[in-house]
Amino acid sequence: MREQKPIVGTIVGVFSGALDGVQAQLIRRTKFGYTVELLESKSEFHKGDRVYLSVTEFKINKRTMNNDSAVV
Repeated sequence: MREQKPIVGTIVGVFSGALDGVQAQLIRRTKFGYTVELLESKSEFHKGDRVYLSVTEFKINKRTMNNDSAVV
């Protein structure tokens, strides 16, 4: 069985910009959005924190979806 690579994306437009540009790993998809784990710290948020986001607040990097091609 082939191990899946983690899906990574960027957080945008949430908490009045407090997490804009922060990289996060997708943990779970729901019908309302995503649960992600922060891969870096910023202000009051720390690496490893889990955050619930809507579909519009988390942009999945195309690189993780297209077999590591150079498209981002």
